[in-house]
Amino acid sequence: MKRLAAITASVILSATFATAASANDDVTPIELNLDEPIVKAVDAIIAPNPIDLLEKTFFYDNPNGNQWGAISPQEVQLSGRVIDDWVEIYTWLGTAWIYYPNYVFTYN
Repeated sequence: MKRLAAITASVILSATFATAASANDDVTPIELNLDEPIVKAVDAIIAPNPIDLLEKTFFYDNPNGNQWGAISPQEVQLSGRVIDDWVEIYTWLGTAWIYYPNYVFTYN
């Protein structure tokens, strides 16, 4: 029991000394310039509307690439990249490509 009390006391003292040694009294606050917006309109990215897949759709690592798997009918979010009839979507594996002929981006 004395050994446990000694170990506990040494841990508490070590934590106290570490906190005191790492404290910095020379902290100066940052002045914010709120005269202009932090995020400008040119910095904003507008994502295209999602696609509703109506049937089982295979997805690939690249356009005309290796098949990674299939997605059941659902709404999928788009990354905004299109190459010919291939549209890049977000999946649980990261981004992937689906073949979606004649797709045209729409935005709200």
